[in-house]
Amino acid sequence: MKNLIKDSVRSIVPYSPNKNSYKIRLDANENPFNMLAEMHDEIVGVIGEMEMNRYPDTDSFCLRQDLAKYVGLKQENIICGNGSDEIIQVIIQTFVDKGDFVVTHVPTFSMYNIFTKIAGGEMIEVPSEEDFTVDVEKIIDTANQSKAKVIFLCNPNNPTGTTMSSKDILEVLQRTESMVVVDEAYYEFFGETMVSYVNDWDRLIVLRTLSKAFGLADIRLGYGVAGEDTIEILNRVRPPYNLSTFSQAMGSLALRNVDRVENYIQSIKAERIYMLNALQEEKEIIAFPSEGNFVLVKSDKLKEIADSCYEKEIGTRIFRNDSMLQNCMRISIGTRSENDCMIETIRKVVG
Repeated sequence: MKNLIKDSVRSIVPYSPNKNSYKIRLDANENPFNMLAEMHDEIVGVIGEMEMNRYPDTDSFCLRQDLAKYVGLKQENIICGNGSDEIIQVIIQTFVDKGDFVVTHVPTFSMYNIFTKIAGGEMIEVPSEEDFTVDVEKIIDTANQSKAKVIFLCNPNNPTGTTMSSKDILEVLQRTESMVVVDEAYYEFFGETMVSYVNDWDRLIVLRTLSKAFGLADIRLGYGVAGEDTIEILNRVRPPYNLSTFSQAMGSLALRNVDRVENYIQSIKAERIYMLNALQEEKEIIAFPSEGNFVLVKSDKLKEIADSCYEKEIGTRIFRNDSMLQNCMRISIGTRSENDCMIETIRKVVG
């Protein structure tokens, strides 16, 4: 079998989420609040109306209507995916041939690189500054020199929590000829977006998800926002029936309860400030400012902190194989009690 594997797949290291079971899970940037648990009767009613013997709506018509209302555009500006991962893959399959170049900043979300390699493309990773701000000029120069087909900009960036201004992103659009994909998975915790520009730039695609702020990670529901012509092209590649009827219905139900979501967002943002303030008081910890639902910390005592977290059954994301993130740990924002437990665990090591 080995001789049949594509060359572009041989060297890929698969994405590896934390498989351990923890009492406190602060490792996957999940929302600690389960909104749908509060809506039991509504969910049962929706499920009772489903025809599970039929294929789902291949165009996610009703869901796209609700998403369009949420973002302030038309449903023709929306494409839905089985997580935003699927839309990333569709974008690369649409625009990247074997040998084509894709540009992104690093450190960032690893799936841009993985899907590019699978397609036979070449990923060029532009190192960020020491404080993890994105080098916009280097992104532009690299894209132009390589004639990159696609540029991925994660804003706010995972795992650093840093952001780019709309002005900088427009600069990338204006001074390159690449498709520019702005991944706004953590938009709700930041508040700034490029959605209003998609009808002005047919080379702009904005990615969003309901996994983070909406707390629907298990539903696997992502969406892209772009000009109508761009969406039409992406739909040529998107698989049919890619979202189940259940996922579509739960997404619509959540979008009709945005007020509840907003309450969760405000709680998470307040806890983010609480976590940052507490960690920035510790001398042997660098806690980087963040606009996501997580905080990146750096410490020479990371191994001791990680061991202590393991003993306390606290899950965090540790970057063992990334030179740019040496001695770094990403901590998702949880509830107050979870955050206090995390803070106390760190203090006992570095205090």
